[in-house]
Amino acid sequence: MDSESRSKLIRATGLYIFIAGLLGWVSLGTPYTVGDFGTFLPYMPESLIDVGIGVVLLPILGGITFFYLATLSSLFFEGKLNQVLVSVLYAGSFIGIVGFFMVLQPISEPTVLAGYLLFGAYAVFFAYNLLSTLSTLRDQHYIRAISGAVSIFIFGQISMQMVNLYMITPGVPVSDQVLLIKDMLNWGFLAASGITLIGIFRDSRNAYLSQLGDIASSYMFVVSMSLIGTLYLNFIGGRLAQVNPVIVQLSPYVEWTGVVIVGALIFTIMRRGMRESMMVPAEIGPWAKHIQDLSATKGKKLEDFTEIISEFVSGGRKERLLIKLFKFLEENRASENEITDTLTELINHEDEKPPGFSRRGTSDRIEKRNQDARMELLGRTVNSINNLGLSGFLKENGHSDGNQVNVIEGMEN
Repeated sequence: MDSESRSKLIRATGLYIFIAGLLGWVSLGTPYTVGDFGTFLPYMPESLIDVGIGVVLLPILGGITFFYLATLSSLFFEGKLNQVLVSVLYAGSFIGIVGFFMVLQPISEPTVLAGYLLFGAYAVFFAYNLLSTLSTLRDQHYIRAISGAVSIFIFGQISMQMVNLYMITPGVPVSDQVLLIKDMLNWGFLAASGITLIGIFRDSRNAYLSQLGDIASSYMFVVSMSLIGTLYLNFIGGRLAQVNPVIVQLSPYVEWTGVVIVGALIFTIMRRGMRESMMVPAEIGPWAKHIQDLSATKGKKLEDFTEIISEFVSGGRKERLLIKLFKFLEENRASENEITDTLTELINHEDEKPPGFSRRGTSDRIEKRNQDARMELLGRTVNSINNLGLSGFLKENGHSDGNQVNVIEGMEN
C-alpha cells in the first residue's frame, strides 16, 4: 500500500472510530430520548418521544458502517468487480439508515417486517450486481439473464408482501381493490421474469432473436411494460371497471394507446431485424481489417513515428502502428506473404487483462509486464522487417547497413 492510500486509511479509520464511539455512547450509555432532541430532528410521531435516542442514532451508525466498508474495499482492492462492490456498499449506506430505523422503531410491527423486507431486497440487488459483473467479465450473458429473471421474481414477491403488510388488516375481508393490486403485481412481475429469460438469446446469430434478447435485457422497460400490460388486460377483461366504473369512459383512448404501443414495438423489431439480416457480415480477420483501415488514412500525413511507438508501448493501442508498418512495407515493395508473416504476431498480440477483483497494485504490475512485452514485440517486429532485406526504400535513402535504427529512421521519413 502506497503512502497516500495508507494516509487515507488512517484518516478514514480514525474518523469512523470517533463517530461510532460517540454515536454508540450517546445511544446506549445515556438516558436521552427522541423528545430531548426534538428541535434538531424532522417530524417524529408522538409515540416516539419517550423512546431512546438510539432509535435514530444507531441507524445512522449502520449507514456510516456501510460507507466505511466501501472505503476499505476501495483502498485494499481494485478491478471491475470491486468497483461494483464499492458502488453497492455506498448505496447500502443510505438503505441502511432507512432499514435500521424501520427495524428498530417500536411503534409499528408491520414497519419492522417491512424493514427486513427492505434488507432482503437490498441483498438481492447486491447479489444481482455481482453476478451481472461476473457475466460481463466472463462474456457469459446467460448468467446476467438468469440472475435478472430471479431477481425480478423475488422483487415481485417482496412487493406483494408489502401490500399484505400495509393494505390488509387481519380479520377484515380483503377489498376488491387490494386483490386487483396483488394480482397485477403477481402476474406483472411473473411475466417480466419470464420475458427477461429471453435475454439469453441476445448474442444469437439470428437477427430477430438477437433483437428480442436485447429488448428483454432492458429490465426497467420489461418490468414497466409487464405491469402496464397486466393493467391493460384487466381493463379489457372488465375487472378494472368493476373496481372503478368511471374507468369505462376512457375505453377508446386506452384501447388505441395499446394498439399504437404494440404496433410500434413490432415495427421496431422488424426494422432492426431486417436491417441486420440484409447486412452480410464480412468474414475477415484482424489483418484484413487493418488493410481496410489503411485506405481511410492513405495519403494523409501521419504523426511522428516516435509518438506512434509510444502510443503502442505505453497504451497498448496498435492500430496506427500497424497502418504505419503496412504502409512502410508496401512502399518498399514487400510481398503480401512477407507483410503477413512480419506483422502477424503484432496483429494477434493481446495484452494480459487484470482480474476483476484483486489486491490494489495488481493492475499496475500487470501493466508493467504488458509494457515490457510490447517493447519486446516491437523489437522482434523491427528485426523481422530488417531481415527482409528490403531493396528499395532503404538503399534509395542511403540506409544499407540494415540495423533497427535505419529501419525506424526509414519509417519516420
